[in-house]
This record gives sequence, structure tokens and C-alpha cells, in this order.
Amino acid sequence: MTMMFEVEDLAVASPATVSRCGMVYMEPSTMGLSPLVDSWIQQRITESFRVNKDFLPKLQNLFDNYLESSIEFMRRNCIEIVDSMNNNLA
Repeated sequence: MTMMFEVEDLAVASPATVSRCGMVYMEPSTMGLSPLVDSWIQQRITESFRVNKDFLPKLQNLFDNYLESSIEFMRRNCIEIVDSMNNNLA
């Protein structure tokens, strides 16, 4: 029998529970936003954009310069009805 569980997070799971499931869990806050941005760029950018050698560095530069500050601005100046994590906002 195979059992599969999909959970939102493992915030309340003990390390023993996580290891028994055979998975590695990292807190989203420890990863930062760059792995999410890198993954998104790799999945969404088509070959036509890859041919233009200037496009990807410029796009990466925009994320590097504005993503963190945009999230900080939102946290300071907006009211969230439902709390969110920075990873979700990215």
C-alpha cells in the first residue's frame, strides 16, 4: 500500500516524522526568494527569449532590485486580510 500526503507545511511536524516520510523539508524563510525566482525563470522563459542574450540578465536584475523592496513596501503600507508569506507574494 502506498500512502501519499500533501500538506501545506510541516511547521508542527517533528524532525522524526519528517525523516520517516523520507523527505527533506526546509523552512521557506531560510531559502529566501532567489530559488523561487530562478525556478520560475527557468520554467517560463521560452527559447526565443534565451536567444536574446540581454533579456535574461535584465529580467534577473529587475527581480534582484525590486522584488524584496516591493514586498517590504507591501508589508509596510498594505493591510492583508489573510496573512501571507514572502514566498507566496513572490
